[in-house]
Amino acid sequence: MPREELSAVLDFILNRADESEFEVVRKACERRLKDGGAFAALGASSPTVMAKDMAGRVQELMGATMGGMRETVRGFVETMIRQQESEMDEEEVQRLLDQLLPPEGAERRAEAPSPLAPEALLAMTRDFVSYSEGTMPPSRQKELWDWMPRWQDRYWEALPSEIKAIVKAYIDGRLTAETFTTALLSILKI
Repeated sequence: MPREELSAVLDFILNRADESEFEVVRKACERRLKDGGAFAALGASSPTVMAKDMAGRVQELMGATMGGMRETVRGFVETMIRQQESEMDEEEVQRLLDQLLPPEGAERRAEAPSPLAPEALLAMTRDFVSYSEGTMPPSRQKELWDWMPRWQDRYWEALPSEIKAIVKAYIDGRLTAETFTTALLSILKI
């Protein structure tokens, strides 16, 4: 406790507290002494120390659990890629897997989260892909061009790098539609 706070507390107790206020302070001191004994029996000197210790243990446990979960998810995605994309060689599988779920501790360029809602990113991705595949109806193309000239460039710039990677893999024929859709929805958490 900073010296100023201690001085203020002592000044209040010794000089300004009336009988009822002094009684509240006395009860608080008694409770603190009683609680101190209880927390000492649990291996902590105060509720704050005990809470910090417990938080550290929980965080350590969650870290181990999250690391295991991450490896499980990575293994599942790798199996899915190998089943759906049997023509991909080992290097392509690993590159795609690293783009979707980088290994723990891997250096990754920090990317600011998109300000766009996941639903908006989904609609933009669908429009971009259908235009790229040549399946977008001309009326939809005209609607988008009237609304925003060069919309396809603006959409591409707005897409997060993870989505760009799977769009490129899909358009290049390295992902099936099913794998692409599953990966897209997973990235967007929809």
